[in-house]
Parts: sequence; C-alpha cells; structure tokens
Amino acid sequence: MKQVFAFLMVALFIVTPVAAREEIFGVGDKSSPFNRSTQRDFLPATEAFRTTAWRDDDRVYVGFTVAEDYYLHRHQFAIESLSRSINFGELALPPGEPMSHASLGDINVFYNQVLVSAPIEASETVIGPLAVVVTFQGCSDQGLCYPPEQVELISPYGSPPATFATSPSLGTADSTKGAP
Repeated sequence: MKQVFAFLMVALFIVTPVAAREEIFGVGDKSSPFNRSTQRDFLPATEAFRTTAWRDDDRVYVGFTVAEDYYLHRHQFAIESLSRSINFGELALPPGEPMSHASLGDINVFYNQVLVSAPIEASETVIGPLAVVVTFQGCSDQGLCYPPEQVELISPYGSPPATFATSPSLGTADSTKGAP
C-alpha cells in the first residue's frame, strides 16, 4: 500500500507542473509563441535560405535562394576564407528592398534571390575550389527572425549554377517581393 501511495505522489508531482506550464504558457493555444505546432510552421534556416557558391579567377560568388514569405537582411552578410593564404576584398551587394522592421528600424532586405560577391585577394594564383564561411541572417514575413547563421561552402571554379546564370549582372539580384 505504501508503494502505491508513493507512486501516486510521484505521479502527482510530475503531472501538476506539466499541466500548469500548459495553462500558464498556453501551449494548447495556437496563438501562443510557445505552441509547438506554430514553431513547426516555420522552415529550418537551411531550407528557408539555400546557399550555393562558385568562383572565377578574380571573385568568389555566393547565391541565396530565399523561400516564399522569407527574406534576408542586407546588413548581415559576410564571407571569410577558410584558407589562411586567401582573403576577400569588400563584399559587393545589390541595394535590396527598403523595409521598416519592427525591431531593427529601416533596413534593406532581399526576397527570392540574391547574389553577393567579393574579390579574391591572394599572394599566389588560386587554383581549384575555395572553402568559405558565409554569414547571413533572415526572417519570415510572419515575424520569426533567425539568429545569424554561418555555413561552410566549397566554391568550385567555374560557371554559376543555372539558377544564377541569368542574373543581369554580378552583385545585382531580384529583390522585389513576389517576383519570379
């Protein structure tokens, strides 16, 4: 009998905090930011912001394909070389689309696609692919802002992928919301 009573007491101590947490934080309420199903409505950053990189003799390029209803912050881009003997010059970015952000104020953002590039600065001729680290940050139109992300990419020597081959010119992109 004592064992049954002890089991019931332990169960009561476990169930009560869980039930109270759901009531306080509204876990069952779809409008709550703590709702797990609401959190699942957002894409992981790697799906919301797909990246690809390539290079030519003079520049390294990084292309971003942005999911519908997501955007990238212009002021959060950076590219670094993983090779100590290679650096990159100033990042070339298109102007982007002006936005009045709730917490950041007036910023420029990119919807759909953006292509950024930087000149390769090396003491010797660079042969083969370059390993780079790209930093970026984006948000969803529904209010979720991701922390700054960093991805490591290999930028092979050669032509841009088909997705970016038709870009009007380097450092420009389609940053208009809703454009194809």
